[in-house]
Amino acid sequence: MVKRLIFDVDDTLIEWKEEYWNTLAEVLQELNIKGSKDLLDKIISAVGSYEKYHQYYNKQKMLEHINKVTGYNFNMNFLDITFKIFGKCVPKENVDIITTLEYLNKKYELVILTNWFKDAQIIRLENFGINNYFEKVFTSESFKVKPNKEGFIIAMEDKSPEECIMIGDSFKKDIQGAINVGMKAIYLNPNVTKEENQNYTIIHNITELKNIL
Repeated sequence: MVKRLIFDVDDTLIEWKEEYWNTLAEVLQELNIKGSKDLLDKIISAVGSYEKYHQYYNKQKMLEHINKVTGYNFNMNFLDITFKIFGKCVPKENVDIITTLEYLNKKYELVILTNWFKDAQIIRLENFGINNYFEKVFTSESFKVKPNKEGFIIAMEDKSPEECIMIGDSFKKDIQGAINVGMKAIYLNPNVTKEENQNYTIIHNITELKNIL
């Protein structure tokens, strides 16, 4: 019997829109740094490529990676302000998510498993109004990034793989990672034909969870 649902955050619970990257200009402005499109593109590239070189999320290593890619000498204040501003980058509407989580929360334990920084993700969850639905937030500051098995095992805690389901939008990180530890998964992808596999189910919208769980 399923007892725990493990959720990814970005583009699963909270959509990340490309326009949100534009808030980096606000970060540079607050630090009195003259920004350019080239600098902003390099910062975005650095954040996106971090996991290629590091198995754990660490603020100092992230800062060093950004500085290496950009050729700039940012200090830790840059990351602190970035996380604060990114925390405001959430959609205005959350009705569908709220109603879905309210339904699921009555039947299962809900937790988060994310490849990002814990404090930064909690800010986003709070600003989107859904933090209280989750018992715990597990982040890759403490374990190897998904799809490594370690994070999934930690997120299960005292539950068996058969008692948990992973829900995420990345097939490689969320779905394949869960399958590798013997857990079933639900793949959120609006662009794939709906089908059922022995180990995972495809949904197009998170509200469909109310129909299958």
